[in-house]
Amino acid sequence: MMERKIFIASTEQRSGKSLITIGLIRALQGIVPNVGYMKPIGQRYKSKSPIDQDASLIKGIFGLPDELSDINPASMHDAQEDKDSLFEKIFDSYKRLSAGKDIVVIEGTDFTSTIAALELDINAELAKNLSAPVLYVANGSGKSIEEIVETLTECTDSIREMGCKFLGAVINRFDSQNYEQDIKKIRTMLKGKQIPLFGAVPPNPTLSGPRLWEVALKLDAKVIYKGDDLSKVVTDALILAMTPENALKYMKGQDGYLIITPGDRVEHIFTVMSAQKSVHYPQFSGIILTGGLIPGDDVSRLITGISDTGLTILSVKDDTYTTALKVNKIAGELSKDDTEKIELANQLVEKHVDFNRIYSELGSVVTDTTTPRMFQYRIIEMARADKKHIALPEGTEERIIKASAEVLEKNICDISLLGDKDKILEISRNIGVDISRANIINPAKVDKSTFEDYANTLYELRKHKKLTQEMAHDQMLDPVYFATMMVYKGHADGFVSGCTHSTAETLGPVLRLIRTKKGVSLASSIFFMCMPDRVLVYGDCALVENPTAEQLADIAITSSETAKSFGIKPYVAMLSYSTGKSGKGKDVDKVREATRIAQAKMPDLPIEGPIQYDAATSAEVAKVKTKDSDVAGKATVYIFPSLDAGNTAYKAVQRSANVPAIGPVLQGLKKPANDLSRGATVIDIVYTIAVTAIQAQKS
Repeated sequence: MMERKIFIASTEQRSGKSLITIGLIRALQGIVPNVGYMKPIGQRYKSKSPIDQDASLIKGIFGLPDELSDINPASMHDAQEDKDSLFEKIFDSYKRLSAGKDIVVIEGTDFTSTIAALELDINAELAKNLSAPVLYVANGSGKSIEEIVETLTECTDSIREMGCKFLGAVINRFDSQNYEQDIKKIRTMLKGKQIPLFGAVPPNPTLSGPRLWEVALKLDAKVIYKGDDLSKVVTDALILAMTPENALKYMKGQDGYLIITPGDRVEHIFTVMSAQKSVHYPQFSGIILTGGLIPGDDVSRLITGISDTGLTILSVKDDTYTTALKVNKIAGELSKDDTEKIELANQLVEKHVDFNRIYSELGSVVTDTTTPRMFQYRIIEMARADKKHIALPEGTEERIIKASAEVLEKNICDISLLGDKDKILEISRNIGVDISRANIINPAKVDKSTFEDYANTLYELRKHKKLTQEMAHDQMLDPVYFATMMVYKGHADGFVSGCTHSTAETLGPVLRLIRTKKGVSLASSIFFMCMPDRVLVYGDCALVENPTAEQLADIAITSSETAKSFGIKPYVAMLSYSTGKSGKGKDVDKVREATRIAQAKMPDLPIEGPIQYDAATSAEVAKVKTKDSDVAGKATVYIFPSLDAGNTAYKAVQRSANVPAIGPVLQGLKKPANDLSRGATVIDIVYTIAVTAIQAQKS
């Protein structure tokens, strides 16, 4: 059983997300034994620490066993620098961190950057690629009901449009005189917008206020008199500038006031100290004397003589107004040893947030969609798990050399580059990449016994086609034929070509020598189409021109097996211009017959045909055009009726929607070989090599 996940995101800065996270983790620990935590992208750091403050704090509070570098693997700088490397780093850490966990709480960014839209996009990408449903924490402080609902609606609409699964919301610091009545109103308004509300936590000045020592540190204050407790929480700042009699009227209310007064207003000092001892006034956190003015010796002696008030007196150089502004900007920093605040946060969440419902509904949110980033990461991980050896006949091509360097650096597989060694090394030096771990083979200079063995084997395999010994020797000088023979003889596990060779030049030797697996009537191909929110399989878009019904059925079955081997659950759509029984004619009849044959061969395979593309991909259209279909609206494998249809469709989607297409990936061969587009980029080549290595693991 996979672990449950939840992504906690803010609607804006200073929502109190971290305190809600702490309370939620504690609550979840009462439901399941193993709760994990991750903050993928850090933003707030202390001194020169490379780890986000929240990550360090939560590890310390809960004694989490995971490495801090896994709890917080990346920074906002990483997010803006290189998205591919960012997600690879995050996926690596998540894989280690989630092992053995019942649930993982993932905390989003803090909206401390200058571009809120950037952080919204990053959080959406994180939640989507980690397949974690989003719980929004909204800031209710100083906002009307309408403003809270509007903010949540905008954020929820945005994150849904970006393809994320949405769980619900919690409102923090919800200040209301009619709490129950207002919560009921908000629930009703949010329900109409399909936003579940799991609770609203009222404000608590003890949680949000800084400790007195934090204020002293931030203001660079001098301690004139140290009272009984520098850890008192400052809940609010109060300026005293009028006469004591009038000032006393403003000193009533909550505990924790920090009194700010000019340093030469001695009467205020004694007024506050007297009020501190009175049962009719609250308990103050301390006094700040401004303007750099300090009471004289006699007054100081008098203050120390009233020590039972326990009040700390600080002095600052700033004026009263500036000091008050600075104090109001100081947020309380929670530490792992601050048991009072931690326990208070736990109590508030337990009382006001329905965490049992949150945990229960996490189990009903389907999050098994494979995003392109997840798929690309999975490919690299699968290839690494059982390293294979891939031959590259176009060894002097710059893109191939760059891709080889990256493959070797990432430890994806072993590489043999075919071509002139001096030229390959010269190119690698000129472009600044390291291919020292690659095996470089020049077919014209390979040892004689190997060359003769390859040529004789080719002759024996093709002499019935009137291939002579001389012709076999000549063909073995061709890097593509040489690489094919390496695979045939088991000296390489697969090969990739096509940067400078046509499809016919690449696949001709493969189909003549390696051939298809037992029970597979023909070799075919698929593309992995990396759509924005999922990965689809398209077949056949590159090889079989006009398949018969029997061949189309084989393509469907082979494509479903390929999809499954790469972690994509196959739901196969046999595409046509018609859905169900509505269409007539030889083309739709072929698809109908192919579907029947495939179902007979693989009765447990979810397959539907004939079906139109819109009914296969859209749940809304599927409701209209099909009934009781296991495939309609959620197809993952799309089988086109001809090469003409498939090739046109994949290129139209690739170019119009600007989505990566990994392939063509050849399938049905005894051993893997794959053909690159002549316009392939370095990253295309890297993933094609990785795919080939994975196919070799299964051949």
